[in-house]
Amino acid sequence: MDSSGLVGYFTSIALDASGYPHISYYDYLNGDLRYTRWAGFTWLPQTADSANDVGLCTSLALNSSGYACISYYDYTNGALKYAKRVGSGFSTQTVDSSGDVGWDTSLALTPNGHPRISYADTLNTDLKYAAWNGTSWDIETVDSPGDVGYYSSLALDAAGFAHIAYYDWISDWDGALKYATNAPAPSHALPTPGYYMISFPRIPASTTVHDLLCDDLGDGNYYLWGWQGGGYQSIPTTPPGCQTTTLNMQEGYWILAPAALLDAQGTVPGGDRAIPVQAGWNMVMAPFEATMDSLLVDRLGDVRSLEDAQQAGWVLATFYYSHDGTGGYDTLTINTTPADRLAFWHAYWVLAGVDCSLIVPCPASSAGTGTGAASRDALASAPAWTFDVRASTRGSVDSITIAAADGASDDFDGIALDTPKPPAAPAKSGLRMVLGPREPDATAPAAWLRELAMETKGTGQQVIDWQFTVAGGAKGEAVTLSWPELQRLPKDRVAILTDCDTSQRTFMRTRAQYEFAAPGDGAKRRFNVAVKPAAQCGLLISSFSAAPLRGGRGAELTFSLSADATVELSVLNVAGRLVRCVQEGLAAEAGTHTVTWGGRSIADTALPNGLYLCVLKAKSADGQQARSVCPVAIRR
Repeated sequence: MDSSGLVGYFTSIALDASGYPHISYYDYLNGDLRYTRWAGFTWLPQTADSANDVGLCTSLALNSSGYACISYYDYTNGALKYAKRVGSGFSTQTVDSSGDVGWDTSLALTPNGHPRISYADTLNTDLKYAAWNGTSWDIETVDSPGDVGYYSSLALDAAGFAHIAYYDWISDWDGALKYATNAPAPSHALPTPGYYMISFPRIPASTTVHDLLCDDLGDGNYYLWGWQGGGYQSIPTTPPGCQTTTLNMQEGYWILAPAALLDAQGTVPGGDRAIPVQAGWNMVMAPFEATMDSLLVDRLGDVRSLEDAQQAGWVLATFYYSHDGTGGYDTLTINTTPADRLAFWHAYWVLAGVDCSLIVPCPASSAGTGTGAASRDALASAPAWTFDVRASTRGSVDSITIAAADGASDDFDGIALDTPKPPAAPAKSGLRMVLGPREPDATAPAAWLRELAMETKGTGQQVIDWQFTVAGGAKGEAVTLSWPELQRLPKDRVAILTDCDTSQRTFMRTRAQYEFAAPGDGAKRRFNVAVKPAAQCGLLISSFSAAPLRGGRGAELTFSLSADATVELSVLNVAGRLVRCVQEGLAAEAGTHTVTWGGRSIADTALPNGLYLCVLKAKSADGQQARSVCPVAIRR
């Protein structure tokens, strides 16, 4: 295809209408953007851009005429560029030069050929997006908090809206896959098949489920939560039972549905709405076709703000919802942020300590009815640190929150610190993950604390323990426990996960997850998380960092060991292939160490510019092992 120098880095391929391949790539020797295509009998390579050191991180797409369009990185200027084949050559332009931008580009074209590009801003560690409007580029920052935007991949939907997958580099040992889109999400859309909590925000024009919502669900896929003792009641959706079944505006529902739009007929109500709730869990709905951030609580004529009602033990100010089809829960606390609002077509769990009513002001008349920021009880004793432990299978996910606070106890410390868990979705194989179970005590309203979503313990203890259980999943199905927010744990402490059924221990700082087989048949798997001082936990790697040397001469690697160990230090490329073993069999004492890597390969040649991964492995004399990873960028 092309052997004119050191070519072939950062390739991207697309096929034209004849099935012929077109490829963009980087010429490392000359620092050029190269392009080739198959003409049916031979390859036709050519230079698309040779201005400065250009052509890294290419992404290629073909327009409706079959001509190549390429996004790429200009290393010399730290800029994002775009090239378009015109006739036998290419026209090029700089898209964005505000910092060090253009790494990990991904290109897509609208039906009229307008380019859209996602890319990383490595100076500000942001994900950015550029869109050609016909005369100029519209540029925006998509995601900024943290160290985000790496390895982006962009796709456009039929309406031209962008969907971007990318990497969030959380720490040197942890990261996350993220997704962003600018597509408007219809509030009554069911984007994927699965379990949803829904409501009917109109006065029904019909009295039958069949007429009101999706008419192809079939019996057994609609559930109503019952007040008397809890539990789900299946609602018939086909004749003759559905003829007497009504949906109303006081209730929420679970629905097992395909991807669809809920398009029921009815009239929008006016005036404020009162939604009665009874002691225990209630599934309620947002009764207006607008987002609502103002709620009051009425108990026997005594009307209070939501936060005051929580202080009195009437209702929990944190609501739970499930809108992604998995049956897992997210939370919102009304009035804390603009995003924490009730949305129509959605249903919510609310936990009441007494019989009372939620008063939802009509949006047209709700000016001045806001209750202010919700002051959750025990706010003065807010957690010093928290992190989530998540359980997931292919079709279900659930989580708990482990927390510690100064002055907290093993007893009930208020809803803000010991948060109850809502009922599980009616999915037979859905995961159910709870802290506890705990028996209620005299200070907690009406059995609020049998099963917890968050449990807070005191920080003054040397060793802090949490017990939790995981249930659900088909028998033998792989269940993965993960803890993506563990960086919130203080650096002088470590967390150890113990599988109580097998006694297997996992050091959570050195492993990202733990997998086990679901027991099935409603059985629960028991676990313990212990947080203790690092000095009590043997071999650990901490403070692993890489400082690039000036001129691309490698990097200075620094790390700390909690105990004496034999160390292996390697460098991998982003594809995970070994490019250099820096140290092997190094005997290192407990403490801080610095090793210099000269930026060279196994063959002792200078490595090309790019991102590399430094991998540190340590093994103590008693067999304990630890591993840590950190990135380093080579730029000459």
